Amino acid sequence: MIIVAEGVSAAGKTRWATQYAPAIVEENTASPAATADIAAVGRFWSDRHSERWLRELEPERTHGAVCFDTDPLKIHYGWCLWQVGKGTREEWLANVVSTRAHIAQKQLGFADRIAFLEPPEHVVRAQKANDGTRRRSNFETHLQLYAPLRRWYLLLESLAPGRLVFNADQRQETAPLSLKTDRYCLALFDALIETADRTPGSSRSP
Repeated sequence: MIIVAEGVSAAGKTRWATQYAPAIVEENTASPAATADIAAVGRFWSDRHSERWLRELEPERTHGAVCFDTDPLKIHYGWCLWQVGKGTREEWLANVVSTRAHIAQKQLGFADRIAFLEPPEHVVRAQKANDGTRRRSNFETHLQLYAPLRRWYLLLESLAPGRLVFNADQRQETAPLSLKTDRYCLALFDALIETADRTPGSSRSP
């Protein structure tokens, strides 16, 4: 069983993950070369996300469940940046192309359960201020992604119902878990990309 704790920076993903899964895969901290072109950056990130995914397979077999601190299928990030004018459609699609190749090889896929954490902004800011272990240099940008990030997962839930738990930070118990059969489903991936690509955002760049 693959579980994801998702939300904006400082939403409490790591804390949630430690409570609900015996094994945790933390987010990547590497960055692509500053001189890399759009295609190379897309490949860089899809490769890093694939590495995270593959690292969890053994813990999943050992423990029965593993939890990711942030979705390893992180194509939503470039899309969200595009929605708020911090990125471009071309940058997002470069990541989409390389990500699809990993899914086709079963080196990256959809989680069985995604817990979406939605604390209000003042709580997120307080949690950021009280966490001296991380710099969170892009914190203000990440706060702008709150609305598009939720829209992304609403799109996924509309295409593959039963995977998302919204407001997970307010729930005392998790909903019953079920193993999904569409972990590596390219049809679902393609439908999600097509739907997201034609979904207008309130502050979407041209």
